[in-house]
Amino acid sequence: MNGKNGAVCAFIYYLVTMFGKEARDGILIDLKITNDDIAGFCGISTRHSVNRILRGLREEHVIRTLYNKIMVLDVEYLKQFVDVKVDA
Repeated sequence: MNGKNGAVCAFIYYLVTMFGKEARDGILIDLKITNDDIAGFCGISTRHSVNRILRGLREEHVIRTLYNKIMVLDVEYLKQFVDVKVDA
């Protein structure tokens, strides 16, 4: 529904829930991950698309990258892309 950007944001959010550790500036995803890895998990054909999306997230101050790890600065931004299913 949200395209490539939404897929990457949702994936990063899930990484926060699985590998996130509280840090001074945000939540550090304590897992080295490459753009190729993210592309594979999100069904995106090239790492270049992932690079463009991550650059946009860095410019929006949603994430920061440190030594191939991702520091999430704004979890709420990522959370809006997560598909939440509620049974009625």
